[in-house]
Amino acid sequence: MNKYNRLKNFFHDTYEMLVKSKDATFELMDSIMTRENARSLAEFSLSTFFQRQWCSTYEAIEDSRPNGNKLMKRYTQEIDTLEYTLLGIDHTQWECKDS
Repeated sequence: MNKYNRLKNFFHDTYEMLVKSKDATFELMDSIMTRENARSLAEFSLSTFFQRQWCSTYEAIEDSRPNGNKLMKRYTQEIDTLEYTLLGIDHTQWECKDS
């Protein structure tokens, strides 16, 4: 399977796991992945990828409610085909004021 079809299948599977506000959730994800240096959720709503009003960012988060176990299982299916695995883990005991 080529990379385009693999990505298309991944997006489709993820989309189907969302409960409500599927399009708004995907627009928000695109905004998060493409916007650098955003310091708040409202700033993500300013992205050209997010074509809704800023209050829809909150609705997307509240309404999507995917099944976490199914979503994680689908994500891990992609890890096996990668050349390497990169995991980011925050384990500090001190508060990160800028995060």
